[in-house]
Amino acid sequence: MGYRSRLAQEKSRALLVAGISLLLSGSVFAQKVDVNAPADKDRLIREITTPSPKKDTWEHLSTVLNWGTGKPYDDTMRILQDHFKSLPPPSSDELARFKDKVHRELVFVKGGQFLMGDFGPEKSQERLPYSANDGAAPAHNVTLDSYSIFKHRVTYADYDLYTRANGLPPIAISKHEDLEFRFPDYPVAHITWQQSRDFCAWVGKLVSLPVDLPTEAQWEYAARSRGELRVIPSAAVPVVDGKYNVEQLDNIIDKMEENGTSPEPLVSRPVGTYGDNRLGVSDVFGRGKEWTYDWFDKNYYSHAASHDPRGPERGSLRSVRYATDSRTRLVIDRTGFAPDTAKADLGFRCVLNQSSPAGQ
Repeated sequence: MGYRSRLAQEKSRALLVAGISLLLSGSVFAQKVDVNAPADKDRLIREITTPSPKKDTWEHLSTVLNWGTGKPYDDTMRILQDHFKSLPPPSSDELARFKDKVHRELVFVKGGQFLMGDFGPEKSQERLPYSANDGAAPAHNVTLDSYSIFKHRVTYADYDLYTRANGLPPIAISKHEDLEFRFPDYPVAHITWQQSRDFCAWVGKLVSLPVDLPTEAQWEYAARSRGELRVIPSAAVPVVDGKYNVEQLDNIIDKMEENGTSPEPLVSRPVGTYGDNRLGVSDVFGRGKEWTYDWFDKNYYSHAASHDPRGPERGSLRSVRYATDSRTRLVIDRTGFAPDTAKADLGFRCVLNQSSPAGQ
C-alpha cells in the first residue's frame, strides 16, 4: 500500500470513529443496549476501570457513548462523571505502590554524545534527508549527562492519582469521546503543557527526586536508544541493505494494534502496545505525540547549545515530539504547540535529572 493510500485509509478510519453515531441505526443500537432498562452502574464502572480491555468489555461502553443521545447515553455520562468526581484521596498504600512503580519503571539512560536531528545527509547511504520536517535540521552533536526516563507515557491511572492527591478536578470526563478512551492504562490525554509539568513536579516531590518533563534532546536520545542512527526505533522493523521498508512499517503497526484492546487504536490504546526500543523505552515507535520541556523554534538547531540543551530562552510554542508511525512522522521530527493545547493524541512522560540510577 502506497503512502497516499495509507493516509486515505487512516482518514477514513478516523471519520468512521467520529461518525459512528450517525452510522448506527436505532435497531442496531437497540440490539446492543436495552433502551428501556436503567443503566447498570456496576457494569459501567467495571468497564471503565478495566486495564487493557478486550472487546467484550469496551464494546458496550463504546456503543452507548457513541450513540450520543437518549436516556442510556445520559445515564452513562452521569454515572461515569460522578464516579471520577467522587474518587477519594489516595491511601498511603496507593501512594507507596505508585512510588514503587515509578522507581521500577525508570529507564536509566547513560549520558554521551549523539548526532541530534536529521542525520540522513551525513549518515544515510544516499546522503539525503530522512525527514521533510524543516525543524529536524541541521543535525548537530549534542552531549548529555546521564538521566532516567519513564518507560511508558503517563497513564490515566497515574494522572488520576495525582488529581486525587491534590484535590484537583478529574480530567477528560466532559465529552463522550474522551470517556470512550479513558481506561486506566491508556496514555493520559487532553492535558496542557503546564498540567504535564505539574504532574512531573508532584512525582518529584513524592519520591524526593528532581523530576521534570524531558528536554527535546533527552527525549530524542532516549527514543533513539542513546542516539542510535535509526529513525524507526523498533527492532520489529528490520533494516535490509541499510534501508527501511516503509510498507512493512505500516503492516507491523497494524499487526500490533490487532490485540483488540481499543475501540480504535488510531485514537488511543494501552501504553506498551508498540513495544520497546533497544533501550527499553516503550511506544517511541507507533502512534502518539509527547510534550517536552523546551520552547519551540524551528531554527533552534542551527545555534543550539552542545551540552544538555534546554531549548530557546523564550517563545510562544512548546516543543512536541512524535513517535515514528510513517515516513512523514519520524522520531527525529518536531513541532510546536501552544502551551494550553490539549489533544486526544498528545501525552507525555517524565525524566529524573540525576546522573545515577534511581535508588543509588
